[in-house]
Amino acid sequence: MKTLTKLTALAFIAGFYVGCSPVKFGVSSAVCNADTDCVVQNNKKAYSYPVTAGAGKVDILIVNDNSASMSFEQKRLAPRFANFIQNLDASKVDYRIAITTTDISGGTHSMGGQLITFGDGSKYITPSNANRLSLFNSAIQRTETKNCENWVANYLRNNGFNSINTQAYVNAYNANCPSGDERGIYSANLIVQKNPSSFIRSDAHLSIIFVSDEDERSGKYSDGSFPLAALDQPASLPKSVQSSLGSIKYSSLSIHAIVVKDSNCLAQQNAQVLGDNPNQDTKGLFPGSIGSAYLSFTNVSRPWGIAADICSADYTGQLGTIQTSIQAKIKDILLNCANPENLTVKVGGTNVAHSVSGTVLTLSQTLSPGTTVNLSYQCGL
Repeated sequence: MKTLTKLTALAFIAGFYVGCSPVKFGVSSAVCNADTDCVVQNNKKAYSYPVTAGAGKVDILIVNDNSASMSFEQKRLAPRFANFIQNLDASKVDYRIAITTTDISGGTHSMGGQLITFGDGSKYITPSNANRLSLFNSAIQRTETKNCENWVANYLRNNGFNSINTQAYVNAYNANCPSGDERGIYSANLIVQKNPSSFIRSDAHLSIIFVSDEDERSGKYSDGSFPLAALDQPASLPKSVQSSLGSIKYSSLSIHAIVVKDSNCLAQQNAQVLGDNPNQDTKGLFPGSIGSAYLSFTNVSRPWGIAADICSADYTGQLGTIQTSIQAKIKDILLNCANPENLTVKVGGTNVAHSVSGTVLTLSQTLSPGTTVNLSYQCGL
């Protein structure tokens, strides 16, 4: 038997994975040469294949703000993300988790469309990584962020607060710190377009999680001082997924934001003091900003995902909500075309109630893992 790799299905309930060889209608015609799981019937592509209740696949990209002022949030999030991963493990989800940063500046710490390397040399962690929790914990807490904050605290301690107005400070800052021009959406676009290390699988749901205490370009696009380029625009990211990865991947995409949501959180961010040996001169030196661009993914008429508060005292609950949302996405079965004709969904010889929206098939009942669901339908040529 062979494993389907052509985005015919994702997961249902605990998840679906694409299973055994499809049932063939007959000899393929030239129309189906590029799609080995279909034949032509009545001038339409006809499909018939089984889907098996199982783990479900999801690729999770975390876009981590690594600029100065983020070490506190990274430290608080690390153990909560460990719970997030453990819950995915308990649900038998087939996941890949990768991290990139908001720095695309081309400087010393720029990622520029690449993934960070975990401590064992891997570019993403999976359920097979025995030490995955410690690997993730170390990677989400960016060394360059902490080192930058300590450098700033010590520089101001040694040279005085007014030294920040000198070119010497600017030059030294650029040499010692990640870029303060946070461009998480741009960074995510680059990952989608390049797919480094083949991280994004063709038959897995894609989920993107932004973690930042500042908006795209620190929100300075609102006054025109740092305008948004095309790939900074929120609308560009779903379009990149569709154009680079296909419409079926687009239909299962989810985008979540752990950001500054309101003025209360903003005030907390602006009151932070930096350094392991805290220097009060750093208070307010790196102000936060409400993550309006990131929040746009969650507050449109068709939201892509969940908005969480980076100032929350309960990251466990918020990450749990994001996780639930992700697992709800991978319950859906992705079909080879939108609004298929003559669709039948059966377990054994019994029809299963379902609904279809575009390319997404949602079953109306919970099936036990291991249950085989047989699909057949037709798509126009």
